[in-house]
Amino acid sequence: MMRAFSLSILLLVFQFSLCAKEPVIFAVSLDAPQDKNAQIIEPTLNTLRNKFGDNNLKVVRLPLPELEKQLEAGKIDIFLSTSGLSRRMAQKGSKELVTMTSDRLPNPNEAYGTLFITRNDSSINTIADMKNKRLAANLKGGFYGYQIGMGELAKNGYNPSDFFSRIDFVGRDLRKVVESVIKGNADVGSVSSCFLEDTYPPESPIWKEIKPIGLKKSDGCWVSTSLYPNWSVSTMPTTAASVAKDVTVALLGMPAAEGGIGWSVCTDSQKTDELFKTLQLGPFSFLKDWFTQEFKNRYAIWIFFGLTLLSFFAATSVILGKLVRRRTRSLYQSLEAQRELQKKARAASEKVYALEKLGIVNQISSIVVHELRQPFTTIKAFIFGAKRKAEKNTLTNEEMAEVLSKIQRQSDRAEAIVDSVRNYAKQRNRQIQFFSFVDAVDSAVRNFIDCGIFNGKIETRYDCDLQVCGSPLEVELVVGNLLKNASDSLKSIHRKKPFITVRVFKANGYAYVEVSDNGGGTKTSEEILKSEKSDGLGLGLVIVKSIAEAHGGKFALQLNTSGAKAIFTIPLSGEDNEAEN
Repeated sequence: MMRAFSLSILLLVFQFSLCAKEPVIFAVSLDAPQDKNAQIIEPTLNTLRNKFGDNNLKVVRLPLPELEKQLEAGKIDIFLSTSGLSRRMAQKGSKELVTMTSDRLPNPNEAYGTLFITRNDSSINTIADMKNKRLAANLKGGFYGYQIGMGELAKNGYNPSDFFSRIDFVGRDLRKVVESVIKGNADVGSVSSCFLEDTYPPESPIWKEIKPIGLKKSDGCWVSTSLYPNWSVSTMPTTAASVAKDVTVALLGMPAAEGGIGWSVCTDSQKTDELFKTLQLGPFSFLKDWFTQEFKNRYAIWIFFGLTLLSFFAATSVILGKLVRRRTRSLYQSLEAQRELQKKARAASEKVYALEKLGIVNQISSIVVHELRQPFTTIKAFIFGAKRKAEKNTLTNEEMAEVLSKIQRQSDRAEAIVDSVRNYAKQRNRQIQFFSFVDAVDSAVRNFIDCGIFNGKIETRYDCDLQVCGSPLEVELVVGNLLKNASDSLKSIHRKKPFITVRVFKANGYAYVEVSDNGGGTKTSEEILKSEKSDGLGLGLVIVKSIAEAHGGKFALQLNTSGAKAIFTIPLSGEDNEAEN
């Protein structure tokens, strides 16, 4: 009897051991959430140990790549990781049970995103500026630190696969991403939102070395993208429904940690699914090969028919090619004759070019006749004044030096005009250079004042100094012409208080010089520009218009009964043009 009783006990123990439940495998990603949120992990594990007992709960900690492999192999029952991993595993049957929440991020549906950063001295400020730059990220499967950022690029109309010139994955430690950006190994870094705030204290020098890119409005942390659900505890199909229920009830009833960090329920995963659909990841990874396979299944017969037609057209092309080559041989002599005609045409073009140069010489010759009067008149006036003072023995050495200096300046100006004509006569290019537009205008004003032909008041207003490319001599000739024309106009109507204003400013990529007077008249600007007079408002303004067009600018007249305004424009040089834009 004792033997029978002992045997029965052993059988019952054996059967009980066979019926004993296998422990629940609970996996925790080693890529823990933000530092402040990480403090919820141990209380969560303790709550589950109290619920199921140490022997019925097996906790494993795995890096993200290994965790994904174990989930796909069906070796994990419940896991704590990003909500992105849970949705990626949806095709394997994963289901979120609870989602993390806190006082700082109270909405479990919209908690974290990606933050793009760069060096503080970088010119990168927007998402568009990151195009063709180098990126540093933690992991290719990192949801908050990488994948959300790629989805944001797609939202902005870019192709994430070729947006960056290079992508370096530096490992799960996001601090390496920050270091890579600061050291210049990468132009841009992508980290999860709140990482910087939770990792580096306010007094850390790191805040002076980096800056965010494309910040979006957020009540929490810096973020460059839309916000997605927080970290989640999810179940796999290997978990019994009763176990999943117990886990959910236990975690929802768990006291919140410091900062209100605890567990709630996520009610909206649509945004995450849309992200993976765009990136063709997780449950939507089949889309990468779907089109090719579907196209092949549906259109195989049409592909065959198309290839047949292509072969037919290829054979036809070969035949036609032979015919074309035969025709080409017969046309070879005609082409040779055409080449000869082209040579003659080029020779004729060179003659036309020479004639055009002669036309330019005529134009500059007109400038000589029109413009040399002013420096010569000024020289004569200075000589006459100096002579009168010398006769009266009142000419001092200082006055004599000043007179000679002014005569020298007018002589240089006359010589420059003559050299310009000589260059054109020898078919040289105009002397093009970068120069100060204000200096050229001011030089012309001073020369005009030295002339002494205008007894009124001249006011100059130079809003800014501008750099232009062209001929400073020609610009001086233009301004001198405009001043002389204004003076002649005021004299012709006997204005009691003649007044001329010279203004320099920039607008729309051009440097402007505006010469206005308080005269007036009855003629229109078209009549003045068509005038054939050899002085005054005739030939001079025609030359001004020609010089303006040669510089890529414009010339215009605005006339009314109260005064006249002449406007001459010339394009700004590269630097001033960029500053203007």
